[in-house]
Amino acid sequence: MLCSQKIVSQINCVVKLSQQMRTEDVRYLELLNRLRNGTSTIDDYQLLCTRVIGAPNLQVSLREKPWNEAPMLVFRNALRTQINNRALLNKTVEMKLTPVVCAAQDYIQGKQIEDPRLRNAILQLPDNKTEHLPGYLPLVPGIPVLLTENIATELGLSNGTRGVFRQLAYEDFSESFHFIDTDFPKHR
Repeated sequence: MLCSQKIVSQINCVVKLSQQMRTEDVRYLELLNRLRNGTSTIDDYQLLCTRVIGAPNLQVSLREKPWNEAPMLVFRNALRTQINNRALLNKTVEMKLTPVVCAAQDYIQGKQIEDPRLRNAILQLPDNKTEHLPGYLPLVPGIPVLLTENIATELGLSNGTRGVFRQLAYEDFSESFHFIDTDFPKHR
């Protein structure tokens, strides 16, 4: 038996919620009910269009507060990466700092990649092709960060914890790494 089948077989009670308790806007609540039942109207569409952030009459800049510090949910990793990089560049301009860019050190079967062309090709991959780890990680002190895995839960360093990057501590390596291309990839 599959794990999901075991979980479903343990359900012995189903509660169907019939009354909306969160939405106080009656017009919007009616829209949600019609949307749920598949009976939306053109008026519903027009109401939803008034709530789109990208509406032409809305003059918002991601460079200005509070939007430059607002958390954003996006459906695509490439868009998330672009928003994060733009936020970092805005922060560097605001603080008159130069970002530190960390390049990933990739391994194949436990061995460091020696071929510079292969290394460069891997660094250029979008993070949805590399287990959500970017090839390049730009950092600047003061930029907000979000942990995406548990590091030390006893210290409160767990998935979803927000923090602020302060400094990068690193060890000097005797090896030097050379890159064929020093331009950042443009992910679409």
